[in-house]
Amino acid sequence: MKIFNIKYLIHNKKDRLSGQIFLMSILILSAVMTSALFLMSIFIKDFRQSIETSESVKAFYAADSAMEWQIFNTLNDPDASAPIMMNNTRYDFKNDYAISRNIKTTGVSKKVRRGLEVTFSE
Repeated sequence: MKIFNIKYLIHNKKDRLSGQIFLMSILILSAVMTSALFLMSIFIKDFRQSIETSESVKAFYAADSAMEWQIFNTLNDPDASAPIMMNNTRYDFKNDYAISRNIKTTGVSKKVRRGLEVTFSE
């Protein structure tokens, strides 16, 4: 009978150790995953910033093209053809030259918007 009890005690001790190892592995894996998520959030922010920088340049040049077109229309030829954007950008403009001597243009590339404003003095 004593032999059976010793085997039972040894077997019971092994079960406790395997439970502790399982708990430790879960804790380590959760710490690694938390660190990975933190680093990933930093890298995604930097990656998004680098993409938006190139889109910002496209939007600025679209606004600049629209501004040059509006200035040329206002001062020289009102029938000049509009610029055609080939890089998936677009532009909006507000020409208040006759009222407030102001021209505003906005270039848009994906979700990035950049604007220019020119005010003429008398």
